[in-house]
Amino acid sequence: MPVSVHRSPVADIAPLTLYRILWMRVAVFVVEQEAAYPEIDGRDIEPGAELLWAADGDDVLATLRVLREPANTRIGRVATAPEARGRGIAAQLMRAAIEVLDAEAHLAPWYGRFGFVVSGEPFAEDGIPHVPMRRTHLATERLILREWTRSDDDRAFLFDMYRRSQVRRYLANGQVMTNPAEVDVLLDRWQGTGAGILGVRAVETADGKRIGSVLLKRIPWSEAVATGRDEEIELGWHFHPDAWGHGYATEAASAVLSLAHRHGIDRVVAVTNPANTASGGVAGRIGMSAAGLTRDYYDAECELYVSDGRA
Repeated sequence: MPVSVHRSPVADIAPLTLYRILWMRVAVFVVEQEAAYPEIDGRDIEPGAELLWAADGDDVLATLRVLREPANTRIGRVATAPEARGRGIAAQLMRAAIEVLDAEAHLAPWYGRFGFVVSGEPFAEDGIPHVPMRRTHLATERLILREWTRSDDDRAFLFDMYRRSQVRRYLANGQVMTNPAEVDVLLDRWQGTGAGILGVRAVETADGKRIGSVLLKRIPWSEAVATGRDEEIELGWHFHPDAWGHGYATEAASAVLSLAHRHGIDRVVAVTNPANTASGGVAGRIGMSAAGLTRDYYDAECELYVSDGRA
């Protein structure tokens, strides 16, 4: 019998099924993890709370809990029966993940497969180490912007994009990727930029075709001017040559710029190689003002564009 996935508030779950779900949670979180804490904590019956579970006939194989809080949707209590592990069953449940979750610290890489990234400092809950994680999702008329994952498809696209000289021509030293392992180094670096709404987002079309990246992150000051300067936030965009000429960079960058201003980031800068007139055109089309040449960032001469949300 194929595994079936179910979703329901506690009040609508058949008593025997609910018993099996809670029994498994206690077995995993209290017995297996040796954590003496109140697994049945009262939150399962909060307004808007739902349980998801995967079943094979009457057997519950995996479960998770969705809590709806004022600021976000929290996904937790992710558990799989020992005999069902390694079959991808919990992954079916995680695809229903919505916005924010608190993940057990040792599972952070697993959650990363689904677009979740670490978004804060570790903390302890009931004696178990956790890290806050988030998954953002922006949609425009034609595009979806989301976190990059460690999936094979995401990694293959990034390698294909950054191995191309026409993409790397105006970036840093212009060197192209030559080894797929370089993608993991890049993803590690990008993960370090994630905080709140900051981070590097994948850009894909509504039908799921990956086309590029948009960056919203802290920009490094040049060594000569760094002392005593407040941090600034940079907007950037890198797109696959197959996506050029369709207005995708303008559409995606505009969405992220608006997101920054809505969240109180008034000043956003973009810097381009002075010879990169195409990127300069994108900056102009999304309302950023040209501010001339500068050597304030990246220890290099750049064309500076500024957007001030207070203007």
